[in-house]
Amino acid sequence: MKNCIRIESQQLPKSVPSLRKLDDQTWKNCIFSYLLTYYRDTDSQTIQDIIAIERQRPIAEIEKAIKKHIRRWFDNNEKFQYEGFILNNESSSEGVKEGYYDLKFEHSYWNNPKTYFAFECKNLGASRLIDEYVYAESTKKIDGGMYRFFIGKYGITQHFGGMIGFIIEKTNEPIIEKLIEKIISVYVPNSDGELVGGKIARQSIFDNTNTFDSIHARKNISSNINEEFRLHHLIMDFTL
Repeated sequence: MKNCIRIESQQLPKSVPSLRKLDDQTWKNCIFSYLLTYYRDTDSQTIQDIIAIERQRPIAEIEKAIKKHIRRWFDNNEKFQYEGFILNNESSSEGVKEGYYDLKFEHSYWNNPKTYFAFECKNLGASRLIDEYVYAESTKKIDGGMYRFFIGKYGITQHFGGMIGFIIEKTNEPIIEKLIEKIISVYVPNSDGELVGGKIARQSIFDNTNTFDSIHARKNISSNINEEFRLHHLIMDFTL
């Protein structure tokens, strides 16, 4: 249940030199804490009402509507603003292929201005939505939320990124298990974004069951050498 979500509050130092010394994991933990707080404190009925309104439109944009709700929550979060975090709403990726991040978190003192934490958001429920989250192939194109991180579209200067899944409809099978099965079946050896040793780290964010990490090999576009890239997955179930 959402009230069992575990959050480890982070306290940032006050001085600029101390902020500049923080490692990536500390910054990421701050962002995880905010995202998990949003999920815990947001009434699922509020999201279901948003979904119902979208489904009445000629073209429903459910994912976009939920992201708008998330951005509004961060805009109104005084602590987030006070600590100097930035949620960039119009951020074009710097990759070799054009793309726009769904959520891009930054801070002026995070190592340097080029460090950021980008998230791709996807709806979850039916098998089709799971494919769109992981990897989807059609006669016209190959795409997928995760796949975009491995083809020079997202986060090419970072060694980590994030996926947020919005469960918007109930299913008979556990969504996270279906996601992991799909990830293992797609990112096999010698593929773009192959899993390193088949690694999936469950309950990776503060030991929450709605989180996991997948560790991949991704080719550096400058050196052409494979480097480790970690995707952090956070699943928000709005059917609870």
